[in-house]
Amino acid sequence: MKYEIIYCDPPWHYTRKQHSKTATTGGAISHYPTVPLPKLKTLNVQSIAAQNSLCFMWITSPLMPQGLELMQAWGFEYKTVAFCWDKVKPNPGYYTMSQVELCIVGKRGTIPQPRGARNCRQFFSKKKTRHSSKPAEFRRGIENMFPEQRKIELFARGSISGWDTWGNQTDCSVDLRFIDP
Repeated sequence: MKYEIIYCDPPWHYTRKQHSKTATTGGAISHYPTVPLPKLKTLNVQSIAAQNSLCFMWITSPLMPQGLELMQAWGFEYKTVAFCWDKVKPNPGYYTMSQVELCIVGKRGTIPQPRGARNCRQFFSKKKTRHSSKPAEFRRGIENMFPEQRKIELFARGSISGWDTWGNQTDCSVDLRFIDP
């Protein structure tokens, strides 16, 4: 099956120590297995991406270059920041207090048709909850923009009505594998 909309929050592996005093803040590695960028790049996303498709990918600011590199490795051309999530409460950072997370969007081919809403807000404020859990408002925004397209969430944390899911925390039916380079 091919998907016009791919939504993902990769389990980014940080090479620098993250500011984390407890298992409930920072440090993704203390919440789930992370995957180094070279391995993420071998995920065969191109095999499930439709000729005309979009990839919405969550990244943290320190990993912007890796996010762009991964998007390109998966066959998508970076276009813009789709969403900016203000988590309300800042975390320590190396340069400034970290308070937002970005969802970038890349395109393969042309924008999938037909289009839905074009007035979805880019910026949204909502206090973070469980580590790496994204507010449902972003997924609903994508559904409003592309109501008829086939959608999949990669690295999903559960089942989502109207979406296929893939990840180690779901019962996935999609055959998506890491491939050796």
